[in-house]
Amino acid sequence: MASAYCTYFDSGYLSRGLTLIESLRRHGDESPVWILALDEEVAGRIDALDLPGVRLVGISAIEAMFPELPGLKAQRTRMEYYFTMTPLLIQYVMAAAPGSDVAYLDADLCYFADPSLVWSAMGGGSIGIIEHRYQPAFAKRLAKYGTYNVGWVGFRDDARGRACLRWWGERTVEWCSDTPSEGRYADQGYLDWFPRDFEGVTVLPHVGMDAAPWNSARYTWTSADDRVAVDGEPLVFFHAHGVRRVGHWWVTAQLQYRAPMGRVLRDRVYEPYVRGLERWEARIPAPPRTAPRGTGLRGLAFRITKTMLNAVSILTGNAVRAA
Repeated sequence: MASAYCTYFDSGYLSRGLTLIESLRRHGDESPVWILALDEEVAGRIDALDLPGVRLVGISAIEAMFPELPGLKAQRTRMEYYFTMTPLLIQYVMAAAPGSDVAYLDADLCYFADPSLVWSAMGGGSIGIIEHRYQPAFAKRLAKYGTYNVGWVGFRDDARGRACLRWWGERTVEWCSDTPSEGRYADQGYLDWFPRDFEGVTVLPHVGMDAAPWNSARYTWTSADDRVAVDGEPLVFFHAHGVRRVGHWWVTAQLQYRAPMGRVLRDRVYEPYVRGLERWEARIPAPPRTAPRGTGLRGLAFRITKTMLNAVSILTGNAVRAA
C-alpha cells in the first residue's frame, strides 16, 4: 500500500521541517509529504521551493473540513489549537490520498535509515505508536505527559485505523490543553487509550525509532560504516527535540534529561543534523518562533530554566559549535 506523511510547522521551525523532508529523500522515501503551513511565510517559502512530492495545506482547508474548529480559537492558545489539528490533519490527508497509509511526523525528526522500516515494524497492525521510553529518573513523566510520544503516529487506511483516528480527532476537539490534567495532555495523552480501546494497535519495539534526548541515556550508541546503532539496532530516526541556536552554538536538550551527550551522539547524530539546519537557514533565514510555549509565570519559569540550561550545556560539551 502507498504511504504518505504529514507534518506542520511555523516559520520558526521551517529549517527543521525542510531538514526532515531532506532526510526522508536521502534515505529513498519519495512518499508525498503534506505540510500544514502555520503561517504565511511557511506557505510562501515552501511554494517557492517547489519541492517534489511536497503538498501544502492551509489552516483554512482543515477548518473547512472540520467546521467546529474556528469556534475553538478563542478558547485555546495558539499551540493548543495546533495540537487540536494533529489527528484532523491526518484525516485530511487520508481523505485526499485514499488508500494511503498516513503517518504524522513532528517537524524536528530526522531519519538516519530507510523510513520503510517503521511501516514494516507495524506488521499487520492498523495503528502504530511509540513509547517515550523515558530513563527511570523521569518515569513520573509517563503519568503526566503520556506513555507514548506523538512524534511519529501512523495509521493504515482500513476500518480499524480510521476508527481510532476518528476517535482521536473527536477527543482533541473536545479537550486539548497544554496543561496536563487527569491523564490527558494536548494531543499526546490520548495515545494511552489506543492499546486499551482499539484493535490493531502496534507499539513499535525498535529502540532506534524515536530515539530522543529523554531516552538516549538508556542505550549504548555505536557507529560503523556510516551507520549509527542504538543498543545494536539501526538508528532509523532521531527526535531532535529542543535543539536551538544560542550565539555561536547549537544547544541540545540532553542535559534537560540528565543525559550527557557522548561522542557518537554528538558527532554522528547532532552534528549532521545541525549542519542540515544551517544549510537551509543559509538559503532561508529563520525568524524567531511565532508560537512560544508557556504563558504567565509558567512561561517565565520555562524561559529562565532554558537560559540556565543553555549556558551549562555549552560549558559541558552538550552543544555543537555552529559552522
